[in-house]
Amino acid sequence: MIPCISTDAKGAGVHIYLYEPRETRLKALMAELAGARWTPVAVGADFFEREFDLVEGDSTDRPILLAEDALTVERIATMRHAGCRNPILVLRDARDPQAAMAALDAGADDDIVGPLVGAELKARVNAIMRRFHGHAAGSVQIGDITAYFDGRDPDVAGSPMKLSQRELAIFQQIALAAPRIVSKSVIYDAVYGMAEDQPFDKVIDVYICRIRKKIEEMSPSDDPHIRTVRGRGYKLEPEGAGVPAEAPIRVRFATYSSGSSVAIGAR
Repeated sequence: MIPCISTDAKGAGVHIYLYEPRETRLKALMAELAGARWTPVAVGADFFEREFDLVEGDSTDRPILLAEDALTVERIATMRHAGCRNPILVLRDARDPQAAMAALDAGADDDIVGPLVGAELKARVNAIMRRFHGHAAGSVQIGDITAYFDGRDPDVAGSPMKLSQRELAIFQQIALAAPRIVSKSVIYDAVYGMAEDQPFDKVIDVYICRIRKKIEEMSPSDDPHIRTVRGRGYKLEPEGAGVPAEAPIRVRFATYSSGSSVAIGAR
């Protein structure tokens, strides 16, 4: 059984797959990642070796961190060939420019020399994800809202809007995609996908309602900004923006024997 550090209802961490075959190093990395409010899932070699069973419904926001070994480049190439669009990062014990270039050429998004610092890794992943969604900067202005991609609460009309951890996780999924539509299944999976207790998906509607109310109360125009697109999902867009709705973000993911999953598809 692949070990998993689960989260409770009050504090979902950022999910990350971790491959580290050395048991001592694995325990240390798991502790460092958990301390930085990640939700690490340790995976074995079978994670890369078995064929992926493709189904719909996951999120590409789960990074994959690989401790270097002789098969690192091959594994990266295999995942990219299979269509995996998740952030892939390599962790090395010592600087090796040639090996780093090979990993990056194979499709890795970043190559890091240890020791690993969880907060730095989160910043690197945030940068990869915002570029994936088309954002060059660490924040974006949408109507009265300034959304940040580094874990900070958003501002509404220049004042910070306090969100719970769960509300912030849901809001950031919508903000990253703005003004595109994000399906409820993508939001649900990003926030609850690895939790042991998965609430009925109507809970997303409840959180969206809370967030909309907070924005509306702070917005000078009384605009909740979050639009519900019936049967498709949600999008973050100021009233009267008139931007044509795009197809909802839907991706495919692969399951493996532990019961966890990894996204390997696209919109």
